[in-house]
Amino acid sequence: MKLAVFVLGFALMSEVFVFGIEVDGERDEEYGGPLAVQGIQTGFGDPGSELDAAYAIVSEGMLYLMIAGNLEPNFNKLEIFIDSKLGGQNKIAATQNPNNDNWAVKFDGFTFDSGFSADYLLIVRHGLSGTQLDLDFAELGEGGKGSLVGRFDPVSLGKTGPFDASNGIVLGFNNTNSAGIGSNQGQLANEVGASLVRTGSELAIPLNLIGTPKGEIKICVMINGHGHDYLSNQFLGAMPEWTRNLGTNGQGDFIQDSSLKEIDLNNYEGDQFFVIPSSEPSLRILDFSYDFVSEKVSITWASSPDSFYTLQSSIDMRSWQEIDDGIESQGELTAHEHLISNDKNKSRFYRVVKE
Repeated sequence: MKLAVFVLGFALMSEVFVFGIEVDGERDEEYGGPLAVQGIQTGFGDPGSELDAAYAIVSEGMLYLMIAGNLEPNFNKLEIFIDSKLGGQNKIAATQNPNNDNWAVKFDGFTFDSGFSADYLLIVRHGLSGTQLDLDFAELGEGGKGSLVGRFDPVSLGKTGPFDASNGIVLGFNNTNSAGIGSNQGQLANEVGASLVRTGSELAIPLNLIGTPKGEIKICVMINGHGHDYLSNQFLGAMPEWTRNLGTNGQGDFIQDSSLKEIDLNNYEGDQFFVIPSSEPSLRILDFSYDFVSEKVSITWASSPDSFYTLQSSIDMRSWQEIDDGIESQGELTAHEHLISNDKNKSRFYRVVKE
């Protein structure tokens, strides 16, 4: 008896499995290539604070995010805004957001690129000679909550991660980079050098914490001063050549007791965000076997959590017969057995259809 396997010819993205990511602030090969690379040199010192490149992958219900670079130990802020669901804020309104770490008051009136509306914010900061590493998380919008979710002492612990936050986020932080992009503020950076940096801030974020996104996830990363009120020129996606520190007003000035209301990222060439492709794996059969004793076919396919599938068979690939439906996903891999009860000597083709 001959058996063949066929899968519907559609896909949402290339499947990638994560086998070896350790959240310790050092980039693992499983991340693949960068999604954004820094194009200009930093205005916040060298070594000081810089964003070299961004990497991300979605697997096992987690968003793994690696931001290569440095963060000065003076409580400068690494601000990571996430656009992962419908709605969100393209222009920040302080009165409609939680104000943990006083971020919302300082960002009041700040405008993202037209293609980005923030839903969540993570804030990484460290100081006291590196003995205090903090992580804040906020859900934007009315009713959203924000708070400090982790405070760690990497020096006393003697490690760069993993550090477990109270809300399920895992943080890694390695601030040893001494290469990268240089500090001739606004001049073109060596993008090859930037993409070679392997250390920085790394996060594993539960997808259910950011709305369980099924489609694209957009990320806007920036380095800000310790009071959330003096922006550097370090963004990912990168600012254009000759962009100096934005400061409080977009002109490089620090203005006491003012917000970032005069800064509109639409005024800068390019997108100051990057896109993580859809977290949906491609629908494809990964394993197929037949047991001659039990006369059962076993099929395993790449699946999406919280989804259902229909298994079909055909002897000519023109007319398809439903074998079973409502097959509940078992996670990123789903296995199903089928008993062949008739026409046992005919070739068969199988396909899996997402409901």
